[in-house]
Amino acid sequence: MFNSTTLEVAIGMAFIYLLLSLFCTAFNEAIAGVFGSRAKNLERGIQSLFTDGLLSPGGEDGKGGVAPAITLTEAIYDHGLVQSLYRSTASEHATGVLSRFGTNLPSYIPSRTFSSALLDVLFPQTTATVGGNPTNLAGMLAELEKLPDSKAKQAVCTLVKQAGGNMAATRQAIEAWFDDGMDRAAGWYKRKTQFVLFAIGLVIAVGLNVDSIAIGRTLWISPALRSYSVAAAEQYARTQGGITPKASDDLSELESLSLPIGWNPARYPWMETRTEGSASSQQFSRSRLLVVLTGWFLTAIAMTLGAPFWFDLLNQIMVIRSTIKPQEKSNPEASKDPQS
Repeated sequence: MFNSTTLEVAIGMAFIYLLLSLFCTAFNEAIAGVFGSRAKNLERGIQSLFTDGLLSPGGEDGKGGVAPAITLTEAIYDHGLVQSLYRSTASEHATGVLSRFGTNLPSYIPSRTFSSALLDVLFPQTTATVGGNPTNLAGMLAELEKLPDSKAKQAVCTLVKQAGGNMAATRQAIEAWFDDGMDRAAGWYKRKTQFVLFAIGLVIAVGLNVDSIAIGRTLWISPALRSYSVAAAEQYARTQGGITPKASDDLSELESLSLPIGWNPARYPWMETRTEGSASSQQFSRSRLLVVLTGWFLTAIAMTLGAPFWFDLLNQIMVIRSTIKPQEKSNPEASKDPQS
């Protein structure tokens, strides 16, 4: 099905995509760190659990002022167990001022911490009693009835009823509920990351002229370059042993392959040479431009798969090549069975 040339081209292409994906991943992580994308995604996930449910509806504070409404999400983030996860300065802790924007929000909250904070917010008196006593059910439901009607109230009431008022069982149910919500939030973040990687990959493809079609064609027709790419991929897999992003090293490795990457001001890829008599000239070709655009698009699409995908695929193709290449080099032995 596959011959040695096909596999070597596949190894070369996977190696190139791996190097580019590592660079895109490093750039994406830098962007996520600056804008606090993981922390904001976590907050969005917690908000989806509570669906804007309120802990306090607000109103008059008894001192002639107006108390603001407090959502369950705000109550969780304001809890001491969660505040200890914030990245903030000592002065912010001293004044109680913690920014809800940028990178101050935690990017990860353990399910145990979340459940402890939520139980303390909802049942400040009940959690102080005998935790495993099933007779806590009536008291817990009474506390929940004080909350404004919302989907969050309905969800927590359901969990408490299913646990029968047992605090340990309620804690486990809340942790499972939180983990399910975080799995959903992780899916959101993954899809968003794929869009970002596509945008970064497209910029790199155009900026560096990384045309997948041109690279694949060059590897196919050049045995020497193909062999060098395979050797470089094998060496990289042995020495790296993982997919830790090293942007500068990866670009240097890519440059050393001497592939048709980069711009040549003397000849753009969408120009073709046309000869008329003894004179030749460079003329614009719409078909060539379409091929180049397709090659750039394929490169950007490959970046959305991520470095782990290309690293695993590269190793798998190498294993397949190592098993079939000896068979190609050896001639089939004659049958030793006597002819009838």
